[in-house]
Amino acid sequence: MKRVGLLIFMSLMYNILFGLTGQEVLDRVETSLTGYSDQSAVCEVILGEKDKTKETRTMKIWSAGKSKRVVKFLSPATVKDIGILVLSDNEMYIYLPAYKKVRRIQGSMRDQNFQGTDFSYREIGSYEYSKDYVSKVLSEDEKLIILELSIREKDDVQYTKIVMKVDKENYLPKKLEMYSNEGLKKVLSILVTEKKGDYWVLSHIRMEDLKKNHWTEIKMKNVVFNSGLEKANVFTERFLEAGSK
Repeated sequence: MKRVGLLIFMSLMYNILFGLTGQEVLDRVETSLTGYSDQSAVCEVILGEKDKTKETRTMKIWSAGKSKRVVKFLSPATVKDIGILVLSDNEMYIYLPAYKKVRRIQGSMRDQNFQGTDFSYREIGSYEYSKDYVSKVLSEDEKLIILELSIREKDDVQYTKIVMKVDKENYLPKKLEMYSNEGLKKVLSILVTEKKGDYWVLSHIRMEDLKKNHWTEIKMKNVVFNSGLEKANVFTERFLEAGSK
């Protein structure tokens, strides 16, 4: 009886101190980021090294749910119409205009950086973590919840651990630290968030590769929600091959 009473007491104290479990917080984060049926946006992409800007590009992202997305460069001419189609974590395609052919992205290639950016093919435009990670609360204060995401057993993912800072006001991530077996590898900082209608947008983000001392910023513009992208057959190889408009 004493042991049962102690367990109940510890459970109550946990709820008082932390409120939500790590999984509940992560569920709220993903809901905040993917609550719409679909989304499209034009993005300014800035590539830099150390304190210098190297190149500025324009791309467009179309997404639906947690997994489906198309990412396509609009400019400059050196990358125009290069794009990827993601239907799931295990089904990705790339279109290279020079070859005029869609090719499947498989295996370790999914974790390679997308066309010189600091986002891998799996990362670009994606905010799904529950499938691959177990979440627990590390700490909490009046404004932030700190989560530790640990890799699920035998899961095929790039990072062994992610530490995520979550804003308690809107359950949006503010910063993600991504670790490999060698230590801290990348840092994703959410610099600006905006609420557009009923939905939140991470309108300015920055990914830093600490090993390469290289960074990529993405600024989202012209965001449109719930425009029927799946009915318009956006998430298809045919759309991926079509020229940018």
